[in-house]
Amino acid sequence: MKIESLKIASATVNHGFFGRKHGKSKGLYSSLNCSKFVGDDESLVLQNLDIIKKELEAKKLITLCQAHGSCCIVVDWQTESDTEVDAMVTRVPGIAIGILTADCAPILLFDKRHQAIGAIHAGWRGAVSGVIESTIQKMVELGSDPQNIVAAVGPCIAKESYEVDDDFKRNFRGKGDCFSLINSQLHFDLPKYCQNRLIESGLSENNVEAVNIDTYTDQKNYFSYRFANKNNGGICGRNISAICLGEENGNNSY
Repeated sequence: MKIESLKIASATVNHGFFGRKHGKSKGLYSSLNCSKFVGDDESLVLQNLDIIKKELEAKKLITLCQAHGSCCIVVDWQTESDTEVDAMVTRVPGIAIGILTADCAPILLFDKRHQAIGAIHAGWRGAVSGVIESTIQKMVELGSDPQNIVAAVGPCIAKESYEVDDDFKRNFRGKGDCFSLINSQLHFDLPKYCQNRLIESGLSENNVEAVNIDTYTDQKNYFSYRFANKNNGGICGRNISAICLGEENGNNSY
């Protein structure tokens, strides 16, 4: 149902990169679709979100209305879901923060020393515009040292499946190492690009990993918008990646 990052795994945090199985949704949204904004029956989506909340032993689960931007917010018990931003951080135990993706890169972050967590939706536009840097900065404002933050890039479209053109590449000046030719076609390495931006933001290279699951080629287990756009008009659900501090930490404020 989910995979975990070995770097994030800790007795004080629950987290997971969840696939599309073992939920309540039907048809093209089958079955663990966690987005209310893609045409699915909202009552079924809410049941799916409740599955995630219980899995993470959270009292509250916050998700976003993602806009492919660079904004990150600090969330607490008063924060409601569906704020139009692409990342969030918190130090409040019991609150799960979840990112929705279907080829874009979900990134989960954890500072074990300072007990802070973050979640980022990083499509190429958001990554280029600085959503990773703005999230690290918010964690710093909460007291974290980037050297203590671990990060995992979850299931997303892989280089082998991400064919692009020269116009696309012009958005990435100075980042040519994330492009390569495969069968004479230009391809973009989104997880590598996100890892590079995390390291450039001050994280230790040893504290950054990618789970290396291609949502496009593994669409039986993960929603893939690019696959759906090619095969059924772009109709598909969204995977969720979420993280929650355990309440036994006793950390109830910033």
